[in-house]
Amino acid sequence: MRKLIVLLVAVTVAGAVLAAGDQAYLGIFAETTQTKMIGMQMPTLPPEVMKQMPPEALAMMSGAPMRKLNVRLWSPGIAPDDATATLAIPAGLKLGPELNLDIYRPKAEVAEGGEGGGEGGAPAQQQFTIKLYWGSSPTVRPGQPIIITTGTMTASERATIQAQAAKARAAARASAGGEYFYKPDWTTAYWPTKKQPGKILPGAALPGHYELTTNYTGNVAIDVPQNVDFLGGFEITNPQLNAYPPLDQAIAFQWKPMANLLGSHMRIFGMVGTNTLIMWSSSEIREGMDIDWDYMQMADVLKLVNSTVMMGPERTDCTVPAGIFQDCDMVNLQWLGYGRGTALETGQPLPRVQTKTSLMLMLGGKKAPKGMGGGMGGGNMGGGDQGGGDQGGDQGN
Repeated sequence: MRKLIVLLVAVTVAGAVLAAGDQAYLGIFAETTQTKMIGMQMPTLPPEVMKQMPPEALAMMSGAPMRKLNVRLWSPGIAPDDATATLAIPAGLKLGPELNLDIYRPKAEVAEGGEGGGEGGAPAQQQFTIKLYWGSSPTVRPGQPIIITTGTMTASERATIQAQAAKARAAARASAGGEYFYKPDWTTAYWPTKKQPGKILPGAALPGHYELTTNYTGNVAIDVPQNVDFLGGFEITNPQLNAYPPLDQAIAFQWKPMANLLGSHMRIFGMVGTNTLIMWSSSEIREGMDIDWDYMQMADVLKLVNSTVMMGPERTDCTVPAGIFQDCDMVNLQWLGYGRGTALETGQPLPRVQTKTSLMLMLGGKKAPKGMGGGMGGGNMGGGDQGGGDQGGDQGN
C-alpha cells in the first residue's frame, strides 16, 4: 500500500483543478483517547449536573476511554466554489446516514505557515540537551544515555527535530479547531464540522459500508470488515494510579491485553529546567528520530514490532529504569497503540481506514500539580516529596 505521506506532496500547478492522473486521498481515522489523572477520583455530583456536563469532561474526570472519528479528504488543486463532499456511513456508527464534509481552500498566507515555519523555536544561542534512554530494564543499560546537544547535532537531526516541532504545533492548532493538515494548492475536506461535531457513542461500531460522493474529486466506496473497529483503552494494573510512582525507583508497568491490538509504543518525557529533555522509550533498540507516530498502516506496525521498536500485542509489562526522571520538573507518559485497518490499492480518491488508541498520563515531577497525587482526601503518597496530581492532554495525529 502507498504511504499516506504521499498526499502531502505539493502539485506543480498552483490553483489547478484536479486533472486526470492526479491522485486524491481519503482517510477515515478511528481513535480511542484516554487521559488518566493520578489520584483523581470521580466526584459525586447530582444527576442533573451530570446530564449537563459534556461527555469529554466526564471521560477525563473518570479516566474512561473516549472515541473519536476523523475524516480527511485531500485533493490536489483548489476545489471550485460549488464543491461538495458527502460520506455515506453504516448505521452502526450511530451518526445518521451520512457525514457532510466541510471544505477548506488554503490561502497563500495560511499555506506558508501551515507547517509551522520557523515559529516557536528555541533561540539559536540557547544550548539544548536531549538525553535518550530506551528498553525495558530496572536499571540503565550500558551505553546509555545517548546525549545530543544543539552544538553536536547533524544537519539531518536538526531538520528532523524542526519538522517534528512543526508537526506538533500544527497538531495543536488542529485540535483547537484551527487547521486540518493544510498544504499549498491542496483542498482539504474534513469532518467533524461545526454543524456535525461528531460525538461518538460508546456503543458505536466502525465496520460496514462507506461511500464517498463528491462533485470535484471523484467517488469511491470501501467496506470495513468486522475485525477493524475502535480499539479499547489501555488498562494499567501496575503501578496503582492512586499516587505518583517514586521516580528514584524503577517503574514496573503491567497492563491487561487489548483485543485487536497489533503493537504499541511507550514514550516518557521529562524536562530538567528549560534546556534539558530526558526521553525514554519502550523500544528495545535505539529507534530512529524520523518515525511518524501518526496513523500507521498495518505493514509498518508489524515491521516495527518485528524489529522490537514497538511492543507486540502479547506484551503486558515494561519497566522504566530507576532514577532517570528523578530530577525532572514534570514527567509525562504517552502510550500509542495501533490496530487493524483496511485500504484499497486503487481508487479516486484512494481510501484508507485506520485505528489507533492513545493514553496520556502525568507521572509526577518536582513541579507536578499538588493535591491529587496522594488520592482525593490525602493519604500515603508513596513517592517521597512527589506530591501532586495529573493534568493530561489529548494527542493530535
